[in-house]
Amino acid sequence: MSPDQVLAIVMASIAAWTLTRIFRGPIGQALARRIGGAEPGHPASDEAQIADLRARMAELEERLDFSERMLLQERQAGQLRQGEG
Repeated sequence: MSPDQVLAIVMASIAAWTLTRIFRGPIGQALARRIGGAEPGHPASDEAQIADLRARMAELEERLDFSERMLLQERQAGQLRQGEG
C-alpha cells in the first residue's frame, strides 16, 4: 500500500468514528425525534393534545346547549298546543 492509501484509510476511519459519536449523542437523538415526529412524552406534544381536547370539548358544549334549547322550545310548543285544544 502506498502512504496515500494508508492516509485515506486512517482519515476515513476517523471520520466514521466522529460521525458515529455525533449521531449517537444529543444531536443524533434530536434528529431522530425530528424525523420520527414528537415523542409521546414530549411536553409540546402533550400541550397540543390538551389544546385539541379543549377545542373539542368546547364544541361539544355548544352542541349540547343547542340541543337543550331545541328540546325546550319543542316542549313549550307542545304545551301551548295542548292548552289551546
